Amino acid sequence: MIDRRPLYRDDLENCLQAIGKSEDADIDLAESALLLAVGDQEEISLDRYRDHLDCLVADTRRLIEQLPPRDGPPRLTDCLQAIGTVLYDLHGYSGDKDNYNNLENANFLTVIDRRKGLPIVLGILYIHIARSLGWDVDGLNFPGHFLLRFNHGKDREIIDPFDKGSIRNSFWLRNTLKEYLGPDSELKTEYCRKVSNRGILLRLQNNVKIRLIEAEDPEKALAVLDQMLLIAPKEASIWREAGMMQAYLNNMVAAIRSLEHYLMIEEDPRGHPEAARLLQKLKTQLN
Repeated sequence: MIDRRPLYRDDLENCLQAIGKSEDADIDLAESALLLAVGDQEEISLDRYRDHLDCLVADTRRLIEQLPPRDGPPRLTDCLQAIGTVLYDLHGYSGDKDNYNNLENANFLTVIDRRKGLPIVLGILYIHIARSLGWDVDGLNFPGHFLLRFNHGKDREIIDPFDKGSIRNSFWLRNTLKEYLGPDSELKTEYCRKVSNRGILLRLQNNVKIRLIEAEDPEKALAVLDQMLLIAPKEASIWREAGMMQAYLNNMVAAIRSLEHYLMIEEDPRGHPEAARLLQKLKTQLN
């Protein structure tokens, strides 16, 4: 049950910690994305955003109910067309191709306000609608450009929420991959692997963090990393990055604590030497 009371900044940490303690299947993507978008606002009501999300679902359901009667569930093409009509035609969403790196494109609240954003934010809207209607959809681990895969009986389609739900075939995937990773890159099975709900939220926040670093605002980038740790406290790589950012900002005690925790939980030893050297250096400076 979603708490509809106004959200205060002091409550936000508890809400994000609750996500961090939740099983992945129990994470409400859209609600979590709303919470992550609150940032440093002292008080905010999320009701109108939640009402909008409910409206998207209701509008899609209405279109499906208007289809001619048929035996069995609606066809995949009908499902995709209904979501696309609601998002892009009725409510005017689009991918922001003109100002892609705008920080507002990665914030769920401002994307709803402006009706434009990054592939991953539009993808979360897609997922919210589809799952609310009982349809099977996953985010994919495709590099650089968030995609969705709809699974509908024997039918499967990969769609691009940034380009009005266009269906993407292997030719497009291969060419796009080469644009992101270089001309020698080849399409691998892992690039079309399902991403967990927590993984989608981390990918969303990574977009925010990168834009803040590019804007030379390390304090806010660290605040985003802190949020990421709240929703994914077992992700060793985030502890490592937070420790390095804290060290950069001369938060020595916090940096030492984060790097020690990273070394304690990281099972892959490849990053250990660099982190251990930085940790020793920080401890020397602290003495």
